[in-house]
Amino acid sequence: MMPNQRVPMRSLRRLLTASVNPLLTLENSKTTQHTLEILSNGFQEDERLWPRLIESVKAKLSLQGTKILKVKRTKNCFEKNFSVKPEEKLVKAAQCNLQTTAGPIAGLLFISTDRAAFCSHKPIKISSSGGEIIKFHYKISIPLRRIKKAMESQSLKKPSHKYIQVVTEDNFDFWFLGFLNHKSTLQCLRGAVYETQGHYTL
Repeated sequence: MMPNQRVPMRSLRRLLTASVNPLLTLENSKTTQHTLEILSNGFQEDERLWPRLIESVKAKLSLQGTKILKVKRTKNCFEKNFSVKPEEKLVKAAQCNLQTTAGPIAGLLFISTDRAAFCSHKPIKISSSGGEIIKFHYKISIPLRRIKKAMESQSLKKPSHKYIQVVTEDNFDFWFLGFLNHKSTLQCLRGAVYETQGHYTL
């Protein structure tokens, strides 16, 4: 693009709405800055709008960097709380609640190449027989090879509330709810089970 060329507004909108590669953002910041300078030279729609556009792009790049940090932190959390095998890879982590007889527990659902696992965000407190308060994180670990079904379910009282129900081969039920996107998580879980067992669980 020549320095005095006009930049179409639709191109600028794509820049703001497109999915930015976070690795490119972090590792090649000079390239990103050069791209912004080229756009700046060619931007002739409204000089007062450009500073706001720059701030919007910088904010987007900053958010992408934050996502990378969160992914790394999530992986560390998974490896810290579970006995991870050397060849085991984390596929997805999603915030959700695990439904228990005492009520829902907020935490993270991890899907790896070996298991579906849950760990509570906050420690659970219980009283021991000696009257002491014991704190521990609520954890479950379900090997993918032992999952018989993974399906979508819904609340009878509130059909808009969707759940992921996991049934093991020995007929234990686990209910996960409160996902940002339960369909994406369910699809990922079924895919992981398929890779392990060779068939989908419905």
